[in-house]
Amino acid sequence: MKILAIDVGDRRIGLAISDELEIMAMPLDIIENDDNAGAKLLQIIKNNKITKVVVGIPYTLKGEISSQAKKVISFIEDVLNGNVTQELGVEIIYLDERFTTKISHQLKDKKHGRKSNKIDDVSACIILNDYLNCSRKGK
Repeated sequence: MKILAIDVGDRRIGLAISDELEIMAMPLDIIENDDNAGAKLLQIIKNNKITKVVVGIPYTLKGEISSQAKKVISFIEDVLNGNVTQELGVEIIYLDERFTTKISHQLKDKKHGRKSNKIDDVSACIILNDYLNCSRKGK
């Protein structure tokens, strides 16, 4: 089984995927958040035989739903909920991702020695790693 993590931003959507054993998370792609994003996501889910989709939700520091979180939830409900859960039997899981962007910038800056503005796939990878770590602890 494979898990896909999604980091939805206003301009781009970062994607990461797990291995078959759900041990490792790897950056997969960055797609534009445009009118074709939903179709691209559905194709990626089908092509990779995804069984779960983990979606990062940017809560506020107080743990409340932010305006960006509302956009993300709305996007996922519009694009994935009906198609993915009913047709493909894929489970959608929401996960707190408050600090992933900051961590992603730090990781990319260390790796490349400079600031990089395309960190969406790394953010998705961090979200997926968090999920995999939590699910291993729960087993």
